[in-house]
Amino acid sequence: MAVNFAKNRNRSDWRAVNMGDEELLEIPDDAPDQQTAALALDEMNRAMDALHALPTRQRAIFLAKWRDEKLQSEIAAEFGLHKRSVQKELTRVELYLRKVLRRPKHPDR
Repeated sequence: MAVNFAKNRNRSDWRAVNMGDEELLEIPDDAPDQQTAALALDEMNRAMDALHALPTRQRAIFLAKWRDEKLQSEIAAEFGLHKRSVQKELTRVELYLRKVLRRPKHPDR
C-alpha cells in the first residue's frame, strides 16, 4: 500500500511540474471578478445589519439554529420556551430576513 501511495505521489508531482504554459492557461480561474466580490460583500453586510437589527432573543434563537446547528428542542430548553414558540420565532425571523435581504432589482432589467 505504501509503495502504491509513493508511486501515485510521484506521478502527481511529475504532472504538476511538467505542465506547459498552454496547459496552465486552460485551467479555469474560479476566483470571483471584482463586481461579484463587491456584490457578495454588500450582501454579507446587509445580512449582518439585518441580524443586528433583530431583538436580542430572536437573534440568539436564529443563531442557535443556523450557526450552532442546535435542535429546536435544545433551543427551547436553553431559552425556557415551548418547542412551538421556538418554531414561531424562527418563522418570524426567517420571514423578516427574506423581506429585508431581497436582492435589489437592477435598473437595466
